[in-house]
Formats: sequence, structure tokens, C-alpha cells
Amino acid sequence: MLLSKMKRVIMFLLLLFAASYIQGQNTEADSLKQLLPTIKESPKRVLVLARLSYAYVSAYPDTALEYALEGLRLAQKINDPIGEAYCTNSLGNVYFGVGDYSKALEMYLQSLQMKERLKNQEQAIALTYFNIAQVYNEEEDYQHALYYLFKTKQVDEKAKDSSKLLFDLYSLSDIYLRMNNPDSALYYVELALQLAGRLQDKNMTGAIVNVYGAIQAYLKNFALAAKYYHRSIYYVKAINDNEVLASDYFGLAKIFKEQRRFDSSIYYAQKAISIARDAPFFKQVLEISAFLADLFKTTNHFDSAFQYQELTMATKDSLYNVEKIKKIQNLKLLEQQRQQIIEVAKIKYQNQIRFYTVIILSGVFLLIALLFWRNSSLRKKDYILLQKQKIKTDEALDELKSTQSQLLQKEKMASLGELTAGIAHEIRNPLNFINNFAEINSELLDELKEERKKEPANTQIQNEIHEDIKINLAKIIHHGKRADSIVKDMLEHSQTSRQGKELTDINALTDEYFKLAYRSMLLKNKFFSAGLETNFDVDIEKINIAPPDIGRVLLNLFNNAFYSVNEKSKQLKDNYKPVVSVTTKKIRHAGGQDDHIEVAIRDNGMGISQNAFNKIFQPFFTTKPAGQGTGLGLSMSYDIITKAHGGELKVNTREGEFAEFIIELPV
Repeated sequence: MLLSKMKRVIMFLLLLFAASYIQGQNTEADSLKQLLPTIKESPKRVLVLARLSYAYVSAYPDTALEYALEGLRLAQKINDPIGEAYCTNSLGNVYFGVGDYSKALEMYLQSLQMKERLKNQEQAIALTYFNIAQVYNEEEDYQHALYYLFKTKQVDEKAKDSSKLLFDLYSLSDIYLRMNNPDSALYYVELALQLAGRLQDKNMTGAIVNVYGAIQAYLKNFALAAKYYHRSIYYVKAINDNEVLASDYFGLAKIFKEQRRFDSSIYYAQKAISIARDAPFFKQVLEISAFLADLFKTTNHFDSAFQYQELTMATKDSLYNVEKIKKIQNLKLLEQQRQQIIEVAKIKYQNQIRFYTVIILSGVFLLIALLFWRNSSLRKKDYILLQKQKIKTDEALDELKSTQSQLLQKEKMASLGELTAGIAHEIRNPLNFINNFAEINSELLDELKEERKKEPANTQIQNEIHEDIKINLAKIIHHGKRADSIVKDMLEHSQTSRQGKELTDINALTDEYFKLAYRSMLLKNKFFSAGLETNFDVDIEKINIAPPDIGRVLLNLFNNAFYSVNEKSKQLKDNYKPVVSVTTKKIRHAGGQDDHIEVAIRDNGMGISQNAFNKIFQPFFTTKPAGQGTGLGLSMSYDIITKAHGGELKVNTREGEFAEFIIELPV
């Protein structure tokens, strides 16, 4: 699949020396084969041999190797450095196509050094950067792959070469997909498909559509992925691009396996491996044989599974033996050292430029200093004025610090007021019960007194009144203890600065402050109403936190959510249903390391604008009207989560639609 990217790039560079361009690989090969006997030993014949190598590299790599070697020998014989560089690059293409990445990298680096010794070869050097990037991509060294590919893209954009830029965009999409970044992959592949349409480039369309299919398969959109693979097959069969064709069949095989349609999966996988083995494309043989071995094992065809397992091991040994890996590492190291030498030379040159610049600027500054010296009286006046401004600035700074201190105290008092309002609402209920039952007991005692005066006294009624009084006293005791518990919790909250961390049920803590914030909102606005949704992960164990501090964070986030939906409700009225939800879950990682708890608080309120989003955690920044917020709540919450608990506080939002704050706490 990746080799198709290089074909057209080599073609366009060779066209700098050729007279015409012929569409389609088969037509290209036939035309060049007819031209070859008419050309004697010359640089032109070398370039024709390099083009023939390109034309056969995807379908018949053995033939491509023969043409590249013949061109290299001729270039060396007639002392043609340009042709030698291009044929060396063509050899790299052949080795890359069959999966010998160490040999391919060796050829590409040799070609790069040859081109660097020549003049006016910037675009040719960019082509070799592109090829080196493909080797790093296959070796899963994506950072180096992106480094060389963006260097190529920079040259192609500067030259406004749309045809080469098409390959750059396509390759970027492939690398980002391998890095499990489908958004970036989709971005670049869409740019590539648009450019291919403008250029009417049918040779590249099949490969680009193949990446579309791979992206959709990664996103589990299997029906759409299959559609793109079949569309790619239509294009690549027309140009005999066997490498992309094998990739299309393999992509379909993986889709059918996901859908547990094993017969279809085996059918397409065997078609893919047949093409790959005939080429041979060893990297594809390795991937597909491993896939078939697993597939036959799943379907209990153990003989076939063993057969493909042996093929996998043999191919893997051929591709990744210790000697080849060591060779690639050495080549990488040597090239990095060479690039460092180049960078050092550039820095040395830049330092010389800076040195001369400093000398010139020093002369300019000396002249300016002389001018200032001549106007010393003006400078003294400016200095006095500056001192006065400094005094005013210091006074303004002191005033600002005082204001900030007042705002901080105001925020603390506002937070305490929110909490106190909720506690007052909680404690009012048991006190109402106590008062009501005490009044009832008073009435019952009066009734008992009257009953005793009667002659004869009704003992049964007296006993019933006595029993009612006893029950009411029990209820008074119960609600008195409840009130005592609330007061105790309030006292504990007031001592947060002296409390440490303790094992805490995060679900219970979250639910408690969720209800507390809602009741507090109801006290402020009796007409307020919102849907409350909770989704707690019952498998979460207790975690080590400071409950009052985390409670303060939860209360602040819940208050913000209720404020947001209330403001939106004022605007939309009956056309809007406010909803605030809270979700907890445990995020598990491989090996149990870095496990953490997530608490997500989401509302369908006003959302956060892009301008405000970048400032929400800054102290004293608020979107609320003057007098309704100091802007310290989120800043304090951020410090509590990140600094005191080693967690994270994240935000997802869309202006006018929703806001979601996610608390991450380590387990």
C-alpha cells in the first residue's frame, strides 16, 4: 500500500529530464520498453531504466530490480552522478516494496548524500526525504517519519507542486492512522482526495480510497469501510497496483472476521496473501499469514492454522532478524549524526551572522547613546517623571492586592453561605418535626388531664393517650438526633483545614453535595426546577481523599451547573428542559497502574464560549454579572484537585449546548 505513494513522486522527478508523460502503469512500461532500444549509452538511457524500474515495482518487483541495477551500472560507467542517485533511489524502492527495510534505508541514505553533493536538487532531495519517511513509518518510528515527511511537504508547498503534495497528504493520513489518530488521518486523506479530483489523478485515487476504508474500519463503520474497499479495488485493478489490491482484500477479510463471517474472511484473506506472495510483498505476507493462522485456529482448522503459523514465523525471521534490526539502528544513528553535523554547521553560520549583526547594532546603539548624552537634561526630566509614575504604579499595585484579598474573602464567604443555606434547609426539617410533635404532646396531656377528671375515668382512653405521647416522644428523640448529626457535620466541615485524607465513598459524597446544591438553588429561586440524573459506578472502592475539600469542589461545580441551566431557562422558558447529570466511573489501565476515578458533572445549559474557555481556571475571571461571583471558585477547585490530590480537572463544552467538568482522582 505504501509503495504506491512513491511511484508517482519518482515519475514527476524523472519528468524533469523526460519529454512527455504517459498515463497508466502498463502504458508507461510498454512505451519505455519500445523507447529503450533506440537510446545508446547516455544519461537519457539511465533515466529510462529508472522509469522502467518504477513502472514495474508494484506489480513485478524482480523485473524492477533488474532495470534499477542495469541503470546503476550504466550511470557508474559513464560517470553520470544524477542518474546514479536516481537509480540508487529506485533500488531503495524495490527493497522497500518487498519488505527489506534495512537495505531500502541504506539505498535511500546513499541516494540522499549523492543528491546533496549536486546543485539545484532540492526537489530530488525532498523525494528521498519522503522515501526515508516511509521506511520509518514501516518501522513504527512515527516521530522520525513525520519529521522527514513535513520536510518534504515544506519543499513541495514552496514549489507549488500539487502532484507531489498529493503524496505528502496521503502519507500523512496513513501515518496518523497507524498512530491511532483517526481525526488527523481523516483530515489529511480528505485533502488528498480533493486534490486528486482536481488533478484527475486516477492512479492515486485507489490508494487514497483504501485509506478511507481503513479509517472507517478503525472507527467500526464496517459497512462504509467495505464500500470504500470495493471502490478502491475497481481503481487499482485498472492500473495493476497489486500492493493496494492485496491491502483491499485484507481489509475486507478483517471486516468479515469482526462480523464473524469466517468463510468470507478466509476467502478474501487467501486472495490477499496469494497476491502478496506472488509479488512478493513480505510485510503483507507476514500480516496476512498471522491473521489467517488466528482465523483458522478460531474456526478449529488446526492444520491450516499450523501451516500459516509456520509461514508467519519464516517471514518474520526474514524481515526482522537481529542482523537487519541492528543494521537499521546503525543507519539511523549514522544519519542522525550526519544531520547533527549539518545542523551544527548551520548554527555556526547563523552565529557568524548574529556576530556581525551585534557589531552593527552596537554601532547604532553607540550613536543613540551619544544622542542621549547630548540631551541629558531631557533624560533627567524623564527620569523624574518615571519615578512619579512608579510611585503611582506601586500604589495601584497595593490597592489591587488589597482588592484581591477582599475578593478572596468574599469568595470564601459566598462558598460558606451556599453551604450554610443548604445545611439550614436540612436542619429545618427535623426541627419542624420536633416542634410539631411537642405541640401534639401538649394537646394530648391536656386531653389526658380532662379524661382523669371524669367519673368514672375511662382507663382504655388514658392508656391510648399515654401510648401516643410515648410514640411522639420517640419521634422527637429521633429527629433531635438527626439535627445533632447535621450540626456535627457542619462543625466537621468548619474544621477542614485541620483534617487530612481518609478513605471515602466517592459515590455517597457526590450524591450528598448534588442534593445539597439543588436544595440551595431552590432556596434562592422557588420557581427553579431541573431534571437530576445520576449514574454511579457501584464497583468503585473507597478512595483516599479529603472529603470536605472535594465536597467544596463538587458544590462549586454543581452550583455552576444549576446557575447555567437556570440562565438558559430564563431565555428559552417553556421550550427548554434543564437537566444536570453526574456520572462516576473507574478507569482501568493495563497492569493496574495509573487507575483513576472519574466524576463527570454535565449540564445542558449555556456552555462556555471559546474566549472564556481559555481563562476559566484563572483567578478572578468570571462570566457572571458583577456582584454574583468573584471568579475564584474554579481556580480554587483546580488547585484542590491538581495540587492537593494529584488529579486533573478537565472541561468539555459547546457554546449554547452543554458544559461538562470531569474530575480525575488517582486510586
